Amino acid sequence: MIFSAPCDDTAAAVDTGGSWRLVARLLLAGGLLLATGCIVILASVPPVSRDALIHHLAVPKMYLRHGGLYEIASMHFSYFPMNMDLLYLVPLYFKIDIAAKYVHFLFALFCAGLIYRYLRQTLNRNYGLLGALFFLTLPVIVKLSVTVYVDLGLIFFSWASLYLIIQWHDAGFPPRRLILAGIACGLALGTKYNGLLLLPILGTLIPILYASEKNRAVFHENFRLRYKNAFAGLGWSAIFIVIALILFSPWMIRNMVWKGNPVYPLYNSVFNPPAQPVFSETVEKEETPAKNAFWMRRHVYKESFWQTLSIPVRAFFQGQDDNPRYFDGRLNPFLLLLSLAAFIRARQPCFPAFTTHRTVLALFALLFILFVLFQTDFRIRYMGPAIPPLVVLSVFGIRNLSDLASRQTGAIKKAGQAAVTAVVLLALFLNGHYVYSQFSHIRPQDYLSGAVDRGAYISRFRREYPVIAHANKVLPADARVLCLSIGDRTYYLDRDLHLAEDFYDKTGGRYSEADVINKLTRYNTTHVIIDRGVLFDWLRTLPTEDRAVFLNVFKNNTRVLYEENNVLLLELALQ
Repeated sequence: MIFSAPCDDTAAAVDTGGSWRLVARLLLAGGLLLATGCIVILASVPPVSRDALIHHLAVPKMYLRHGGLYEIASMHFSYFPMNMDLLYLVPLYFKIDIAAKYVHFLFALFCAGLIYRYLRQTLNRNYGLLGALFFLTLPVIVKLSVTVYVDLGLIFFSWASLYLIIQWHDAGFPPRRLILAGIACGLALGTKYNGLLLLPILGTLIPILYASEKNRAVFHENFRLRYKNAFAGLGWSAIFIVIALILFSPWMIRNMVWKGNPVYPLYNSVFNPPAQPVFSETVEKEETPAKNAFWMRRHVYKESFWQTLSIPVRAFFQGQDDNPRYFDGRLNPFLLLLSLAAFIRARQPCFPAFTTHRTVLALFALLFILFVLFQTDFRIRYMGPAIPPLVVLSVFGIRNLSDLASRQTGAIKKAGQAAVTAVVLLALFLNGHYVYSQFSHIRPQDYLSGAVDRGAYISRFRREYPVIAHANKVLPADARVLCLSIGDRTYYLDRDLHLAEDFYDKTGGRYSEADVINKLTRYNTTHVIIDRGVLFDWLRTLPTEDRAVFLNVFKNNTRVLYEENNVLLLELALQ
């Protein structure tokens, strides 16, 4: 087996299989270069991904137009932490939005590099290259690498924080490494609210690691010293959390000033409880169940309790891109299977702290996935910070399988080594096949060859784009545009814009023309872009009298300027 040498590279070099390991190293390095090149090509097309057009590019673009950060009250997502989004200001300033994808992809490369560094230190270079390649070509990582999202930043900062905590433990608890881990965690918090899950997980692992190591040489009867070490571990955890919160504090302060809630829109009912009672003498409000993950899976996707509970396993086998029912993304089944193989009893640990590392990595991944499962409707990218530890565990699993095969003799040994090699190749093949399939979905060759121009390429994926492009040409510079029912995808609009997230909500328990007109004209609206198909699909769900309210408002107070793909550009002409 080309990976099964002793973990020391020098020993491997004099091993009889050293030349094969050199070949493997070159192939893995070549695979990394090929994967990087493919991802760069796939990313070299105009942004069309949903969240990029909604806020990761749209909000920074609005900041540039305004000349700085400002409150965008009509967009709840503009209150999210924006460490990564602010990096996108640079390519947007120079009007090369495609480069924002490269910025996002850089964090995948950083994470792959840190995985390589960890595995090179604990196993050897070949295992490090294998881990980096396996991570970089995972379907969900490839998908994120060709979009302008922020998840790769969160994944990198989370992994960096966990890596530094492990290094802090191995090096005898020097403060500098824990401080750096806290800084990395704080940057993760400022990248995406999902990073808040790191605080309870890492904040719990730190005192456990510290106390267990310090108490290893302490007699069980020495309770005083054992408790002292436990409280010292809690102190280190507190330092870590405070450092992370200091790094996160600018976004908390911003939201506290604007909304009175440091993590708006999360937990807003806690920070800003309703001023009026929920029930009054004149208004009745039906009680609705909390729409947590289990409610969503049961009522929206018709899944049983046990199906929902099995999502942490199903996600590795059933994931589909762009399908929320199947977790809106894809993993690789071997990411789970090989991680389990990390717990096969090896002949001897490859490095002294192997058992501790394995336990910490597994606990972190398991806890993070479970937190995501119970907090929200499950998406594979939401469990992103668990992916690097799972990749490392998978490589540990490959090492254990290789060790198990090497214990055998004769034909059984050769068959075992061939089987391990086949498993590795199959896992990489599944990843490679996904990369290949993206060329037929994204079709970068059409854009890069000039066969399709920028506008035509975007229009393939976003049917509202022709109307937005027309609005950019014909509307006056001082136009103020309300975007309705186009999925909030506003990035390509070059005029002042806003949303009306409450447009379809009842006021006082009913719809009225005056209220609908008021929502249309807020923020001095002059024009409206609306997807008529989406609007009419929603209107069909209403009683006739409510439907008439909206139809009358649009009929009597708007004029059609342009229409394409059932998307309308309307001018307000109030009666």
